[in-house]
Amino acid sequence: MKTILLAVALFISSILSAQTDTLKSGVVNWNKLETNKQGRRQLIEGATRDLANLHIHSSTLAPGQANHPLIAYNDVEELIVVKEGHLTVTIGDTTRSLEPGGIALIVAGDKQRFQNSSNKAVIYYVLQLKSKAPVNMQRGKQAGGSFIRNWSEMVMRATDKGESRPIVDRPSSMFGRFEMHATALNPGFASHDPHTHRSEEIILMIKGNVIQQIGQTKHQASAGDLIYLASGVLHNTNNTGSVQCGYFAIQWVN
Repeated sequence: MKTILLAVALFISSILSAQTDTLKSGVVNWNKLETNKQGRRQLIEGATRDLANLHIHSSTLAPGQANHPLIAYNDVEELIVVKEGHLTVTIGDTTRSLEPGGIALIVAGDKQRFQNSSNKAVIYYVLQLKSKAPVNMQRGKQAGGSFIRNWSEMVMRATDKGESRPIVDRPSSMFGRFEMHATALNPGFASHDPHTHRSEEIILMIKGNVIQQIGQTKHQASAGDLIYLASGVLHNTNNTGSVQCGYFAIQWVN
């Protein structure tokens, strides 16, 4: 009897969870985004299987401009990816300059601030991830905490399809596992055969063009575009162009 009740409870829980998933798989085209007066472009926002909220936008800072005073967010993790220009990132007591392709992972509870210390505008993506699971700041710090890393510091490994750069694969303050890597595909190669997996995924295009399969539909995606893949959705990424393409791939599981 207890086994039957447990099975029913899990079934109901899965239905309720699915009903709260508002974010659908798809491609967000950079060139179609509108920019508000503050230089912000809204990419996506919604709930997913593992996230109470996934919010992604880009910000533009003019020379000398800062985003806000040094503050901490206790209920989200942030991933920063520099698109254009040079961004000065402060996390706690650490301040570093990030070049295009540079990233910063900010675990919940760490104070942060961004500033444009150059003489040209800087554009960067902000990925805010709020898990449906409870925040675990101690786990995030024990796993390595926040970090700031430039593209030149990411170790490149040659593959039979192009290149791979592992960036992070560990627990965080939001997730039991958070993984991010950069992939470069030579012309004519696909990342994998069409496949599915439990974890949700974001693909952020850095350079080149790809054909992105989502379910039974194929979409074009280019540098600057963002692809969101929900849990269990059939997908693959194929470089059908004449030059190498590149992208960041980000996955997480509670």
